[in-house]
Amino acid sequence: MSEKVNYNTISPVYNERYKVSALEGVEKKLLAIVENHKPEKILEVGCGTGHWLNLLSKFSSQFYGADYSIGMLNIAKESNANLNVVNADANMLSFHTNSFDLIICINAIHHFTNKKSFVDDASVLLKPTGMLCIMGFDPYDKENDWYLYDYFDRTRQLDLDRFPPFPDIDKWMRQNNYSNVKTELVHTVLNNKVGDDVLSDHFLDKRGASQLALLSDDEYVKGINKIKNDIYKSKAEEKQIIFKVKLRFFSISGIKL
Repeated sequence: MSEKVNYNTISPVYNERYKVSALEGVEKKLLAIVENHKPEKILEVGCGTGHWLNLLSKFSSQFYGADYSIGMLNIAKESNANLNVVNADANMLSFHTNSFDLIICINAIHHFTNKKSFVDDASVLLKPTGMLCIMGFDPYDKENDWYLYDYFDRTRQLDLDRFPPFPDIDKWMRQNNYSNVKTELVHTVLNNKVGDDVLSDHFLDKRGASQLALLSDDEYVKGINKIKNDIYKSKAEEKQIIFKVKLRFFSISGIKL
């Protein structure tokens, strides 16, 4: 896919999303993995602002992060001087083989040019019995219901084009001889917006969601106007309009043999 999100532009407001939804289930799963497996060295690919690595900072592990965006990495460095972060493409990682006990990728794999190659490469970077864990939103999940898809043309298809289905990730992991490959639902965002409240939704900001960042300004304005028109109609008819937000996040993990 040729379209890419410019996260250097988004980086100043990126962490606002965690005020809207902290993704507590993702956090709980991540903490449980580290508590149970006690990895000495952790690598997050697509680490962004270092949000998830910082949540793990209470552990004695060594933390490494890789991200393509300089803007995001600058925020990560400012947040925690103990993070070892590098500017790198997820498909061109220059770490030594058998280096890490845990590699995590959270809400990022859809940005990688070659998703399967990332899974292949992770198996090379992991130590024997090391774990790969990928977490994220799954646009193929029929249980999701997101008003962005309804009001902004192309957003649903953009996500279907970008995100790898979890069954595909499962297949790639098994092809690399991972054991105990398991997919599980870890978090559901339920955050419906009523009427005008939707206009202050962080994810309605063009910088708040990568789905919108990929749209042209004209496409974005067209979607905003659709929302405003429906709000106007609902008020005129004295009806309540609800903008639905139900997003399910999954985790898939496996152990390198």
